[in-house]
Amino acid sequence: MCKISVIIPAYNVEDYIDKSFESLLNQTFEAFEIIAINDGSQDQTLEKMKVYEAKDTRIRVIDKINEGVGATRNLGLSLACGEYVIFIDPDDYVHEDFLKSLYKKAIETKANVIICNYYECYENSNDLVEMKIPIESNSLLSIKENKDLLFKITPAPWNKLIKTSVLKDNHIMFPLDYRSEDLTFTLKLLAKCETLAIESQLLYYYLANRMNNVSSANDERILHTILALQEIMKSYQEWNLKQQYACELEMLMIKQIQYELHKVIYISDKKMAYEIIDKFYDFLKLNVGNWRNNKYYQSIKRELSLVDKYRYWIYESPKRLKFYYRIRQLKKD
Repeated sequence: MCKISVIIPAYNVEDYIDKSFESLLNQTFEAFEIIAINDGSQDQTLEKMKVYEAKDTRIRVIDKINEGVGATRNLGLSLACGEYVIFIDPDDYVHEDFLKSLYKKAIETKANVIICNYYECYENSNDLVEMKIPIESNSLLSIKENKDLLFKITPAPWNKLIKTSVLKDNHIMFPLDYRSEDLTFTLKLLAKCETLAIESQLLYYYLANRMNNVSSANDERILHTILALQEIMKSYQEWNLKQQYACELEMLMIKQIQYELHKVIYISDKKMAYEIIDKFYDFLKLNVGNWRNNKYYQSIKRELSLVDKYRYWIYESPKRLKFYYRIRQLKKD
């Protein structure tokens, strides 16, 4: 009986797909299916996945035109038969106990979402960086009682085992019109899942620096985060949750925008960089107001070293950030 549906959206990943599939087929847990969807790849991705499909009846390979990762994951979710679902990126790989440990934690805690710690890994390197959720707990966690989870966990879906009914009953899907689809998906999930549990083991290997990965693009698509945040705020308002999570949603906006602003210094087009900076700070001013006084933001700053406090100081002002941008560009020249 299928307990877990593993959904893999694949686009031009012929150099990575073997390692990803082999790690899944070597799982110590067996009651799962793989729904692998080729999103109009122009390389040998589809052919490679079909080889695995012929080897293992748990694998279903679907071919379709290119529509983007959001539409591809949504299709996989509509086809999923497992009690739980998880989304795996095809350029990543997993520990042999990945599914077993997550499922065991789900049964023990009865949580609707299980999140595991993970490694960041890099092409042409054997280095592994441990990425751990800054909350230690072996028991069931209530979102309402741990509101800071909204901004403390990574919005990526690939380290999260999710009860399928939570997604389908609440019509939670990935948005189709912008790049920051993970952020919207995960924040809607947190609004509706009610409970989660944390698996402390590091079970997922995330390739952080793949070339041509759209999620790492440093251009005007950085602004897609604003679209994601707007949709999140609209949903929380419609669900009468905006006031309940007001401070946490503010911190989410601060954190995500500062994360994107760190990418701006790598944009060579000065006009574009300045426009992005202005739009992000305008959004913060409009939606958060005195964001520098947010209790979570102040708490984080108090724990920083002097060097990190100086970095925060730079990113608290568009004028200072633009000046820092100019200095960085001069150093490149």
